Amino acid sequence: MRLGDRNTMVEIRRFGADISGGIRRPLTAALGIGGAGRNILTSMTDQPEFANMKFFEVGVGERLPELPFMHVDKLDMYHAYESKIPVTGRPLNHTEDKIMRRITGTDIVYVVAGMGGETGSWTAYSCAQIGQLLGAFTIALVALPFNNESTERQELAREAKDKISKHADVTGVFHNSRLLRMNPNIPMTRAFEVMNTIIQLPMREFNTVITDRDIIHLKRFCNTVDEFRIGAGYGKGRERGKQASLEAFRSPWLDDTGEYETVLTVVTSGTGSGEMEAQDALDAINEWAPGANIMWGLRKDPMIGDRTRVTLLAGIKCQR
Repeated sequence: MRLGDRNTMVEIRRFGADISGGIRRPLTAALGIGGAGRNILTSMTDQPEFANMKFFEVGVGERLPELPFMHVDKLDMYHAYESKIPVTGRPLNHTEDKIMRRITGTDIVYVVAGMGGETGSWTAYSCAQIGQLLGAFTIALVALPFNNESTERQELAREAKDKISKHADVTGVFHNSRLLRMNPNIPMTRAFEVMNTIIQLPMREFNTVITDRDIIHLKRFCNTVDEFRIGAGYGKGRERGKQASLEAFRSPWLDDTGEYETVLTVVTSGTGSGEMEAQDALDAINEWAPGANIMWGLRKDPMIGDRTRVTLLAGIKCQR
């Protein structure tokens, strides 16, 4: 479907379908890089929404023996990070080859990491390149340091994020300090718990909607965008799809710039049919980001009752 006026045409395309007639859910790998990535994946492994997802801890020291562990050589990661030649143009080093062999055959690769530390930043960059090399739909979900962390961590985080965005199909960016806009007095331990839940959300929503046939369209849809920001909200009662979208727009990670080029969104319906809520949500998104192309999916979740949830990843215009 296309909507627009005389000056602009907006593409609105649905993804997701029931699993039948040869359609399947993609084979998915989630790589938790370092301590931050590992912590985000910890509570996901036994949840039915992730039955098609393989989880891996990737780092220099194993801490969760129940997760398959991939040890990385820090020197390998340093040389790969500093190399001017991407993995598509050079032989893989030992660590890169090990990672690639473990995730070969997957359709979607999630790279989940906190930026700022050397090993995590370097390794996340390599994993994003390996996902691209395999032709997988590669989604990097990265958290940037709090503003009170060192200048060195801040600079490395920004540099690594920019390098990752050149290879991942989706680079979802979460600025830790923006969480404090909602509650400046939140304890640090609680802040990390909230961040973990938020970063898990797009993985949960998209994993239960995307099919193998959507991947080629999603890759095309995202190829002009450097960076995605997340928003999520709930609505209840009349026009609850619109209410959920309006709450999502107030996310601290979204800027009111009006320059979003692409929006990926999943509308989750509880007891309702979902179709009407989705239309309300799409109308609100089209008004909020009038120039943005939209890909959307719909899922059911009886656990949210008579509410509707809208989860969106809004892509900032490519600056390259």
